[in-house]
Amino acid sequence: MNLDNPKVLILGGGIAGLTAALALNRLGIPVELIEKSEALGGMVRSFCCKASPVCQQCGACLVNDALKMLVGAHNVDVHLQAELKEIKMDAKEFLYTYSRPGGGGEGRAAALLLATGFTPFRAEDKPQYRYGLLSNVLTGLDLERQLRETGKVIKPSDQAPPQSMAFIQCVGSRDLHLNHPFCSQVCCGYALRMANLIKHKNPQMEITVFYMDIQSFGKDFPNFLNQTRKQIRFIRSIPGEISAGDQDQLIFTFQSDDGLTSQKLAADLAVLSVGMMPGLDNPVLSKMLGHPLNADGFLPANPDVSRPEGIFSAGAVSGPKSISRSIAQAYQAVEEVAAFLSKRSSV
Repeated sequence: MNLDNPKVLILGGGIAGLTAALALNRLGIPVELIEKSEALGGMVRSFCCKASPVCQQCGACLVNDALKMLVGAHNVDVHLQAELKEIKMDAKEFLYTYSRPGGGGEGRAAALLLATGFTPFRAEDKPQYRYGLLSNVLTGLDLERQLRETGKVIKPSDQAPPQSMAFIQCVGSRDLHLNHPFCSQVCCGYALRMANLIKHKNPQMEITVFYMDIQSFGKDFPNFLNQTRKQIRFIRSIPGEISAGDQDQLIFTFQSDDGLTSQKLAADLAVLSVGMMPGLDNPVLSKMLGHPLNADGFLPANPDVSRPEGIFSAGAVSGPKSISRSIAQAYQAVEEVAAFLSKRSSV
């Protein structure tokens, strides 16, 4: 490794990893990026634009912008379908090996940036909602892909457009029974933006949102929420179950405001706003790097948390974050990496 031009290893090619790679490239710092999947972009790659009709600042388009800029990034070496097999410190360097179809490789880096993202909550782990059993129960990610690929909402059962639909918030998040007390932070934003988009395209659609609390997002959030409440029904209750009704409808059972009596609501389609869970690789990375997980299973990035020197984090690997916050943290991490490399080269 050229100590005058040290390399940074980035694990993860989602929006945080891409942002960091491009920012480091602009600083003239070489990057090697390892991504497990077949393509760059992470989860954001499957998100739909939520303009209705004006831009809603959802950030879904930003990954495409980053991928276009990557074409001209000459100091970024990308390995797809690659998996880190071993990494260890040797003096001032990280020595690592990785595998991929047809072979693998090894390398040295002066710093490591973790950007391995998150894992969506498994909706099957809330069996009362019958995900996978009732075809018209979707996750928010299912609906994102449907809107991105077709531009419209359809019922999987018969491919017909629904007349009514209901979102259930906090599926997998803020759930003490599952030992997931944390808020995923992004679910309110993506659900309400999708609801507004769908209502804009289908003014006659009846849309309901079941929620605990609405987390604010964006600088114009109060105005956005007030406008949303005028056209979408909000029920401050989380349904206890979803069951099959007549004519392929779904029945949502929930507690009334007094908390004593139950009510039912029928809709054609259910959308489960699944939360952001720790990445499946976090325990392995934690052990490999000697970087302890926090109580929720994420790899913390806070400066007051002890972590090995030369390791930095960006995006949801350290906890639930929106696209904009992941990008902001990636830029912050790049500043920290550059300062670290500068200090090390002067020693």
